[in-house]
Amino acid sequence: MQNKFIALIIVIIIAICGVSAFLLTQGTDNEVNNMTDNSSSNKTVNNVTNNKNINNRNTNFNGNTDENSVTASLNGPEYSAEGKTVNLIWKITNDGNTTITNVLAEDQSSSNNFGSLAPGESKTYSVSLNIPTLAQVKEDFGPDATVSNPFSIGGYSITYVLNGEQFQFNSNSLEIKLV
Repeated sequence: MQNKFIALIIVIIIAICGVSAFLLTQGTDNEVNNMTDNSSSNKTVNNVTNNKNINNRNTNFNGNTDENSVTASLNGPEYSAEGKTVNLIWKITNDGNTTITNVLAEDQSSSNNFGSLAPGESKTYSVSLNIPTLAQVKEDFGPDATVSNPFSIGGYSITYVLNGEQFQFNSNSLEIKLV
């Protein structure tokens, strides 16, 4: 009888610890993310999201760097949910010694002309992307289709001209965990 009582106490303690840990890891109901769009003007864009129980931390990937020391990075939220719109940040940095021109970045649904980047200069661009719901995916791809978790974004392509020669490479990809 005493062993059953001790086992019951242990189960209750474990349950309380589990619930406490779950509640402590939950995000806030509202978070404002500020970012600067340097593609054509220096303006701050306020993106307000209502993501109850979703941790709103953003990724911080360094991106991919090509042979001319040009870096293209893709960053966004670590977590989101089906049906939510997320903001992705494209960042191009010229760490080389010469200005690059005709800098263009594009993916399947968006593109941005960054113009020229002097040595040491970086420019960012914000892109919104809707994560589809399971119903949307099944409607488009059939009844056996699923939404991948994590949700994968393949990155974007960048082209630019350096000393009269055109170069092309891709940014890093991104995976967003769906909760």
